Amino acid sequence: MSCNITTTFQHVSQVGYTLLNSELESNLKSYLDWGFLGIGGWFNVEIPTSGAFGGTFDQLRLVDDPSYSAGQIWETARKDWVWEDPVPYTGGSPIAITGVSIDGTFYGTGDATYAHHYNYPLGRVVFDSPLPSTSTVKLEYSYRNVQVYIADQAPWWDELQYNSMRVDDSTFQQTSSGNWAILANNRVQMPAVVIEAVPRRTFQPYELGSSSNFVTQDVLFHIVAESRWWRNQLIDILSIQKDNTLMLYDSNKLADSGAYPLDFRGMVVAPQNNYSGLVNNTAYQFTSARITDMGVTEMESYNSVLHEGTVRAGFEVIFS
Repeated sequence: MSCNITTTFQHVSQVGYTLLNSELESNLKSYLDWGFLGIGGWFNVEIPTSGAFGGTFDQLRLVDDPSYSAGQIWETARKDWVWEDPVPYTGGSPIAITGVSIDGTFYGTGDATYAHHYNYPLGRVVFDSPLPSTSTVKLEYSYRNVQVYIADQAPWWDELQYNSMRVDDSTFQQTSSGNWAILANNRVQMPAVVIEAVPRRTFQPYELGSSSNFVTQDVLFHIVAESRWWRNQLIDILSIQKDNTLMLYDSNKLADSGAYPLDFRGMVVAPQNNYSGLVNNTAYQFTSARITDMGVTEMESYNSVLHEGTVRAGFEVIFS
């Protein structure tokens, strides 16, 4: 009996290429974003759209962001706008952003009068030149009901924003204090799911004479919500996905081709490259992942406005 001796790593061709843990996390975020859209998981904001207790969701607030000049950044109360088009839901469609209203006049996307672009993840309109702080900026858009994060991209344990639906809050229009004082990229609005690949992995040989393996990797879905209903709903939606099989896209091929759906500004450049578009394109397919196990490991209600739960899932892939 003999075995092949090698002096190099197997199954790894480049030290900078994303491997299993990060592939799972990024794919699962895309999958959940797409899955929630498939069950109507967004809210359309038209002009006007009033809040339950007053205020309006269509009016934007001025943001004091040190990376930009004062007056350039205006944002909505809820971030994470829907950019996918079309969405897999028969009960309606998200609003496609076509322009912005400034002091009662509508300016279409691409209008040079008030040149601007949109940052969909952060829920911002970014103007090339500052607007006066007294301007009234309004927008029609759609935001996701459930925000999904990857653990190392969201310091969610100390950046949760409460009452993000309360556009009647007097601090909404304040730029340096109050509930919205923390910049959007550091705020996690609830309900939210935070994805974390954890150090629990098993291997099982795939076939004789091969170094390929069935790899089962555990992933935690941390759920935070301001109501028991949303916490319970998200635990149920996620846990009943047991035995579902997903196709994963190869983020290395995606990066090499530059086929990202959003550019570095958060602006939509290829809406067709959503989760479904990528995994159904053979040029970007990586491997399939079967959900072999699901378990609810924690459910806590710390107070009347913070409810938390954790779902642990096992994902089996063939790694070769």
